[in-house]
Amino acid sequence: MASRPLFLIALTLAVAVLPSAATAAELFVYRGGGCTGRDRLPAFIAMAGREPDGVVAFTERTSWQNMLNSVTWSINCWAGTPYRVSQAVPMLLDKGTTLKEGADGAYDAHFAQLGRNLVAKGRANAYLRIGWEFNGDWYAWSAAKDPESFVRYFRRIVKIFRSVPGQQFQIVWNPARGQQKIAPDRVYPGDDVVDVIGLDLYNSSWRKEDVDPEIRWQNHLTQPYSLNWLKEFAAQHNKPIALPEWGTGTSPNGQGQGDDPLFIRRMAEWIKANNVAYHAYWDYAAPDYNAELSGGRQPQSAKAFREAFGPAE
Repeated sequence: MASRPLFLIALTLAVAVLPSAATAAELFVYRGGGCTGRDRLPAFIAMAGREPDGVVAFTERTSWQNMLNSVTWSINCWAGTPYRVSQAVPMLLDKGTTLKEGADGAYDAHFAQLGRNLVAKGRANAYLRIGWEFNGDWYAWSAAKDPESFVRYFRRIVKIFRSVPGQQFQIVWNPARGQQKIAPDRVYPGDDVVDVIGLDLYNSSWRKEDVDPEIRWQNHLTQPYSLNWLKEFAAQHNKPIALPEWGTGTSPNGQGQGDDPLFIRRMAEWIKANNVAYHAYWDYAAPDYNAELSGGRQPQSAKAFREAFGPAE
């Protein structure tokens, strides 16, 4: 194994990293793409009081070659670190591709190459989030457009990844919270091609009564296709759970619920109580949702996060 960067060694010593106080589930984080995320990681480590177990990665979607190049760049940025990767895998480009074409095999070569690249770069154990948040309409692979092709295509991609020599990929089926444009279970591709059942969940709401943090949390539990559903659906299929994106923060549309330590504590309790393989905090100021904790703008939530997921006292 390559030597670890000096800044990671120093931070590990500085925060006296100890086992997590909250859960055995692996803690992942998103701090930005590739080298940007790597350079911003020390602030998260300082805030959380520990290093993460893994990092979240995305890709370009303007062309297949750019998709492949962006993954290689990202992997190279994390070279020499011990972090496992939760890799988002786009099923389509933003323009000019369709689910049916994919299901019929038009894009097979790109996924075969992606799988080979991941193995060659030492990321054979990556979690692969194929077509994440497919039940929404904000990505080109929205399953509501063509449910039958979505399922066929998902299964085809998994078959390709599993044919790569040396791979140990964990395939994550990953809707967004809520029904959105299609009920997620309508397009479940089958237990034989899914290893982990995930759900992306952000602390957001339009309901007036959700001004109360406890009422809001109960809605996160009981809303159709939210946490209670995730627990039950995963158990029915005998699969572990992932929360590949979660966080609390603000959004330009006013839907974000801001600095909410109760949400952090309740999420930690839920993660500990359930069969969660990994969860990934969105410690990033995205234009549409700023859930960053390490920058100091959400001090109560940051404190709750460290108490829940940081070093044992």
